[in-house]
Amino acid sequence: MKEQYYVALDIGSSSVKVVVGEKFHDGVNIIGTGQTFTDGVSKGMIRDFDLAKSGIIDTVKKAELLSNIEIDEVFLKVPITNSDIVFETETLRFTGRETEIDGELIEELLENIRLKEISSEKEIVTVFPVSFLVDELHEVEDPKGILARESLTVRAGVISVDRTLFINMGNCAEEAGLDIIDVTSDGFNYAHILSDTEKELGAVVIDIGADLTQYAYYERGTLRYLNVIDVGGNDISHAVAEEFNTDYHFANRAKEQYGHAFYEKASDTEKVTLPQNSKDGDIEVSAKTLADVIEVVTEDIFMEIFEDLAENGITKVNGGFVITGGTANLRGIKDLVQDIVSEKVRIHIPSQMGARKPEFTSAIATIESGILFDELLDYVTIDNHANVYEDIDEDEEIVETTDGSFFSSLFKERKEKNANIKTNDDEEKEEISYEEPYNNEEARYVEEDVEIEPDESDEDVNYVDEAPKEKKSDKTSFMKKVFKNLFE
Repeated sequence: MKEQYYVALDIGSSSVKVVVGEKFHDGVNIIGTGQTFTDGVSKGMIRDFDLAKSGIIDTVKKAELLSNIEIDEVFLKVPITNSDIVFETETLRFTGRETEIDGELIEELLENIRLKEISSEKEIVTVFPVSFLVDELHEVEDPKGILARESLTVRAGVISVDRTLFINMGNCAEEAGLDIIDVTSDGFNYAHILSDTEKELGAVVIDIGADLTQYAYYERGTLRYLNVIDVGGNDISHAVAEEFNTDYHFANRAKEQYGHAFYEKASDTEKVTLPQNSKDGDIEVSAKTLADVIEVVTEDIFMEIFEDLAENGITKVNGGFVITGGTANLRGIKDLVQDIVSEKVRIHIPSQMGARKPEFTSAIATIESGILFDELLDYVTIDNHANVYEDIDEDEEIVETTDGSFFSSLFKERKEKNANIKTNDDEEKEEISYEEPYNNEEARYVEEDVEIEPDESDEDVNYVDEAPKEKKSDKTSFMKKVFKNLFE
């Protein structure tokens, strides 16, 4: 297999991130990253096209400098916002002809599902296999190399997203000079940060970003439920700014440097100075006083998530809760969640050198999804050191779709491009073991009939009186007791 690079583009609400990686044994080796803060995106949607486009261009340049490669093609990930998930079954018939299953047959199955009719307001983002059934007898995760005589059936998850969000993100990336190789949903990508045991027992990934908090539930090895709430780290900063009459910029910096999400463990001696908006002089508050505000908003985020999970019948999360995203950097956030639920709680921080920040989790997971599909479908992806399109006529006319969207032929183009560099030497093929990976203001719960077999900072400083923290409301205390009982 040729040396190859995978580039993930994450157009987030607070920043644009680009991560360059390569397959390394059973994981991903990160060779370059870029990040640019921008106001062009809000709550997962492009708010200012030009700002977002400039953010992408600047971020790509940063990643190119660090990785020493030219970036012109990317894997784009889209948020869970306004997404649905359904499950479909598709079958190929062989009518008694002995057939060895390969990547092309698997791709044909998945493409048949992708081509099915969906809402005119939605675009299919990801079709991912849950399991395969060979000759209606043998259920497997990766059927390549197996002989079949009668049929090959796939049970697949289908994630669709709001068409406007989808097209705007794609067009913005293209206007920034990038070609999109593939698109995947965060709902699918999160599976890469879970262990096999967590996915099997039932685990919830909670990704707290700037404007959005996304979460997804996995059980019996696959994605079962996903949703999003439009509250995130910015809301915590705004609450601090309002409570202490200071500018958002100072409030956000105080949150990041001195903030604590769990009041009981916050420091009384650690002090932070906050400039005032309406009068001269600054005020000084302790980290504990700051935590009193931060905890309320942060707790509300989790309570809303837990209420939604319970309402949808998800009360047993034996695999625990995994918290990631930029707001996962906030001290005490793990202690806060453990005070609410009984299950194991962990913070996920990527282990790859150069990207050891939870805000890079989603982009790295996008790369892992690209690698997984390339292995499943026998793809060899684009080598950025060579011109792999020598056989493509530069003057060839590009036919646009009637809606002006490039997405309808995106996956066909990927297949054709990869075919130009696919090796014909079977001896060079690596032995592949398929590891199954795994959005929205209206959530969709996965049907229970999908079964799989389990795998094993002055002058004029004023001081604020340090009043004791008020007792939580009866409703909050009651709900915490409820969730303590539910999630155990």
